[in-house]
Amino acid sequence: MSTPPPAPNDAPPPPAGSLATRFAIALAAFLSFGPLITALGLLLGVLPKQFPAIQNLYAAGPVAQTVWIGAGVFGILTIVALLRAPRLAIVVCLAFASVYALGAWWVWGRFTFGAWAAMATVPLSVAAAVAKSRRASLASDSP
Repeated sequence: MSTPPPAPNDAPPPPAGSLATRFAIALAAFLSFGPLITALGLLLGVLPKQFPAIQNLYAAGPVAQTVWIGAGVFGILTIVALLRAPRLAIVVCLAFASVYALGAWWVWGRFTFGAWAAMATVPLSVAAAVAKSRRASLASDSP
């Protein structure tokens, strides 16, 4: 097998984002799915009430449901911030983790695995911001 020829100077850059950025985006997307689907289920009235988790959701009340659904919205904002402004993503991700943990505790009555995973996105967003700033400083140092 032969090696591929080197890329010309006008070749597109490799995909942006470090491994931490990609993992934080994947984790935020995965965690946002539950609250956003819950919002859709509440809106359409299709959530089956025989499951204890859904009974907890209805019993928690509209404020707790709004906090839970807000966690999904903050997850989407976290993804956008990680792609556009990694330093801002630290703050948005901290808000996402806080709202997700509060919503999980309030709606489900306990600290869920998802709440712990949401907290894991904070150090990942910090690592993503550091990697982006290093990449930017290396790019500005090169002639």
